[in-house]
Amino acid sequence: MKKSIILTGIFLYTAVFLSFSQSTPGKGKFTNFTEGGLLIGNSQDTKHAPFIFHSSMNYGLNKNVSAGMGVGVEFLQETYLPVMANVMYQFRKDKAVFPFIRLQGGYQVALESASFSNISYYYPYSYLDYVSYYQSSTKLDAKGGWMLDPSVGIIVYTRAGLGFTLAAGYRYQKLKYTGDNEYILWTEYNRLTLSLGITF
Repeated sequence: MKKSIILTGIFLYTAVFLSFSQSTPGKGKFTNFTEGGLLIGNSQDTKHAPFIFHSSMNYGLNKNVSAGMGVGVEFLQETYLPVMANVMYQFRKDKAVFPFIRLQGGYQVALESASFSNISYYYPYSYLDYVSYYQSSTKLDAKGGWMLDPSVGIIVYTRAGLGFTLAAGYRYQKLKYTGDNEYILWTEYNRLTLSLGITF
């Protein structure tokens, strides 16, 4: 967790430095997006709405399209460091509110190596309609995994170069865990993302 906070802090400092003299985002300009939010939905994770934090630096390809990379921290069943790339399209209008669509994708780096999982073993009876089972607790190592996160939202600019973001999207990710005797467990997340942030 300390590593993720340090890396995110360095990235955010660099973003502020590069964006300090920027005005309204556009072609050839850097823009920082720093957001915090929740992953809402039902999954195997014991946390029903884990907290996520991301910071990305985008470069304007033209007045509507920008692309960039970012890092962050996510508190799922374990703590992860997401390393992501994104493409964003802003619907430019002559007013302070700009709708946007965005596609993010990347890899979740596991920052905590150990987890425990209850595994059920089922034994069917050939002459009955019932099955018996027992559970055992197994120590697993988190290995991380890929993620995809399309979203839509709005940017509300309060002055040139500074604004607030509100976004909602869909998160899909698949995380890998390994255990003894070459045991492998895959966990899939299908969740709604809600986030608030600032851009400058």
